[in-house]
Amino acid sequence: MLALFTAIMGRTVASAASPKPGPVKVFILAGQSNMEGYGAVQTLDHLGDDPQYGSLLGKIKKNDGSLVVRDDVWVEYLGKKGSLKVGYGANGNDTLFGPELAFGIDLGDYFDNQVLLIKTCWGGHSLFQNFRPPSSGGPLGTPCFGGTVGSSYTNMVWLTRKVLKNLKTLFPDYDEAKGYEIAGFLWFQGFNDQFDPKAVAEYEQNMVNLIKDLRQEFKVPNLPVVIGELGTGGTRGPIALAQAAAANHPEFKGTVRSVDTAQFWDHDAAKLMPFWNQPGPEQKKWIRMGSNRPYHYLGSAKIMFLMGNAMGDAMVELLKKSQPK
Repeated sequence: MLALFTAIMGRTVASAASPKPGPVKVFILAGQSNMEGYGAVQTLDHLGDDPQYGSLLGKIKKNDGSLVVRDDVWVEYLGKKGSLKVGYGANGNDTLFGPELAFGIDLGDYFDNQVLLIKTCWGGHSLFQNFRPPSSGGPLGTPCFGGTVGSSYTNMVWLTRKVLKNLKTLFPDYDEAKGYEIAGFLWFQGFNDQFDPKAVAEYEQNMVNLIKDLRQEFKVPNLPVVIGELGTGGTRGPIALAQAAAANHPEFKGTVRSVDTAQFWDHDAAKLMPFWNQPGPEQKKWIRMGSNRPYHYLGSAKIMFLMGNAMGDAMVELLKKSQPK
């Protein structure tokens, strides 16, 4: 009877009731404001309206209207920690989420192991300067051909190591005997770089350097990497093309993927955004679809969930090749 109940209730119950095989699979998520995430939960039902993707709403919203909590996926986001759910979005707002939500659900579905997502992201930070990797410049703070080695890169590495060092304190159910394994890296960024011609010109090489430096830093030579392309406005501009080119670097064959996020842009919601402060039927439609500016993907839960889901699918495909179960 208990087994039947567990099967009906799904993976969340099963994960809480039975021990996980080790090690914990760790994924580092980094970028700027759209990695922080402005997907507003009050717009989530709009996902269910989509004729192609509407069924994905069931991944996060139950039939009784409550939201899914995944105990088999832990999240640490700049001090906020716990099981995966809505609420790990920008500024730790309990009503917002970023790519981590759908991405984490996909990884939780794939692994029998416990999964941990470590989010290190800050709004308005560029790859050209803030996240500038060591291979793109000299020692920390030293001027180089395009800027300086970025403090956000340093903080990303430092915060990741800090979380990993304190896993038992942060997550008491962590089994130290089984340990952890850094299993992948998700990057979602690019908005600020597009406004500086030098940053655009360097973006592909800086992205290549970022991947290579992180692999060396954490001693994972073929670390699977997924790059979420910049897709605000529904177009693949110079930054998105540079991201795709970096993913297709010959040295990364079979270990790096880029994801076209422009395909998930909601053009209907974008048309309604000008009515956000004008009471009437258009405003009511807008409130169901979006909650923020275009550079935050309209604050659309639908867009954010679809992007995160595509990123999760891409990571799973890489994992199947590099870390078969």
